[in-house]
Amino acid sequence: MPPQSCPFFVTNWNKMKQEEIMKALYFKKEAFFVDMFGKIKSNQTTLYNDRNNCSNRQHVEKWLAINDIINVAVFLNKGWSPNWEQEAEKKFIITFVKDAFVPLEINKPCSFVYFCSEKIAQEAINIVGNDLLSEVYL
Repeated sequence: MPPQSCPFFVTNWNKMKQEEIMKALYFKKEAFFVDMFGKIKSNQTTLYNDRNNCSNRQHVEKWLAINDIINVAVFLNKGWSPNWEQEAEKKFIITFVKDAFVPLEINKPCSFVYFCSEKIAQEAINIVGNDLLSEVYL
């Protein structure tokens, strides 16, 4: 249960639905978003359930960074996606170990993006770079 000092403390927080959370966060409050020209904007909104609403500029930047990583994965994986029923199939994620981002072989879903080989995961790390990876993972 969140502490009572939490800005949106609700006694029955575990029973809230996503729509109620979105309304508490954004209805008649400032929401940040990416406009159709790719610029980060903000305004007071009543469109609280808009899926691209973010709580601040950093939230938008992180959302965009996650999308960048997913786009690189889609390109490098060339249509591959993990088959969790196939245990023998190798699957990799990006993780942070001892001050470096590295590929890690996994066999259970645990990330938002997966790679078909260690080499492809390493290539994604090289393409995306430490700054963007740090924004997402650290």
